[in-house]
Amino acid sequence: MKRIWIVLFAALLLPQVSPAQVINFGKTLPVRSFSLTAAPVYNVDNVFHWEQAGMSYLVMAGYGFTYNLDMSAKYGYYNGADYFGVDLQYLFRETRQSYYSLYGGVHKWDEYGVDATVTYTYTPQYWANLSIGLDLDVDISVLELRAWVPLNFGINIDDRYFIYLEYNLPATEEAWDILGGGVTFIFR
Repeated sequence: MKRIWIVLFAALLLPQVSPAQVINFGKTLPVRSFSLTAAPVYNVDNVFHWEQAGMSYLVMAGYGFTYNLDMSAKYGYYNGADYFGVDLQYLFRETRQSYYSLYGGVHKWDEYGVDATVTYTYTPQYWANLSIGLDLDVDISVLELRAWVPLNFGINIDDRYFIYLEYNLPATEEAWDILGGGVTFIFR
């Protein structure tokens, strides 16, 4: 039973794949555990941030504070524009195979901004995780709102490794298509 919980915890706060995106799984990190994620991301061309299109690379780290609260920090390289961000995740509801989470944070990517996300995660099998949500990103200095509907599929290899793929469907005119993937390592 402990191994199942550890694997579910691996489907955690795997933070962002774009300026506001969170790797969208509802379960938080185990208490006093660390995570490290490497995530290549492809940003499809868009008219608002054309200079940031193409491949991006992110490194993310997380820490579990309590059963339902964890934090992540991330650094991303977007074709010359560095991204820094910090997020908190709060698991507000859990059922046998479902998790509901809220995320909030701040970032610096060209401008300063705030992030907010709500996600629903379903785990039909021990090794599979499906997630959907709504992700908002507001750049404060230019008052630009971007929103995505993240669709995520994750595979639990064992209690220490987690592989995921995510597509972020644009929900506002200022948003763009984002394809991401990566691997997360959990350290207890």
